[in-house]
Amino acid sequence: MSRVYAISDLHVDHPDNLKWVEELSFSRYQEDVLLVAGDVTDCLNLLKTTLVSLKKKFKEVFFVPGNHELWIRDKTCKDSSITKFNRIIEMCKKNGIHTDPKKINSFDGSVWIVPLFSWYTTPEEDRRDSLYVPGSYEDVNLTKTLWMDNHMCKWPTNMGKSRSRYFAEQNKDRVERPYDAPVITFSHFVPRMELIRANSDDDQKVKKERQHLGLPCCVPKRQGAVKGFNFTRYAGCNALDDQLRDAGAEVHVYGHQHRNRDRIIQGVRYVSHCLGYKKERSEGLTYGITQWNGPKQVWPSTQDNSEFDHLSV
Repeated sequence: MSRVYAISDLHVDHPDNLKWVEELSFSRYQEDVLLVAGDVTDCLNLLKTTLVSLKKKFKEVFFVPGNHELWIRDKTCKDSSITKFNRIIEMCKKNGIHTDPKKINSFDGSVWIVPLFSWYTTPEEDRRDSLYVPGSYEDVNLTKTLWMDNHMCKWPTNMGKSRSRYFAEQNKDRVERPYDAPVITFSHFVPRMELIRANSDDDQKVKKERQHLGLPCCVPKRQGAVKGFNFTRYAGCNALDDQLRDAGAEVHVYGHQHRNRDRIIQGVRYVSHCLGYKKERSEGLTYGITQWNGPKQVWPSTQDNSEFDHLSV
């Protein structure tokens, strides 16, 4: 019988993050399932070795690519980010990393894990599908310049649709089929606008994390964001929430925003448990990482917010 754990935004290109992954226990999770919700690395070889190493620590590993995985650093490479995406999916299949739906046996009976491929929609691409929230503080040119996908991703000229719609079409069969057990979906990108901004509960959890780290409990202004940068332009898309609900999800795991969440909205529990960067962890912004000292259990449910309960396991 398995528990289901979740993590995202491992960013193992950073030595401190790679060390964090390498130090995960080889014995604690042997009967458990891990959902890796994107942004491990843009290096294919490092992605493979990281996922394979996690497979040695967990019974099953599921993965969806994030935006960093689709970066192409070599400017002479003729491949597109779509080609790289397909190469990543093939690599996962060859190494026993799941990118397709699969039913597992958990302590609460059977549960389906359903990976959802995704991308964000900018307001220029599709205003109705975008999670964009305009702000008087926003510097549009700065935002576009700072966003590395604008420099590192290469898209085919004949896509014929927005990037979010393209990836949503890859999910069509898996969200329209029936499932005979509870469903957990997961994606890299944010599925709802409400999840972007911290609420009072999130602020309290950041304060608790900072207290645990021996820091002043006040929440940092803008929670680390660069002045003038508007993340909502690149956060996610509304189509993603439509699809997870079409699939009948009880829980949806996501990443991307480097800010952790655990909320129930209209009957679905949304969980973001990002490792993020060392500076974010050191400031307590990715709450729950220190307490869990690893991925977060999302099934059977731990939504009572008792973040320290796992320490007695």
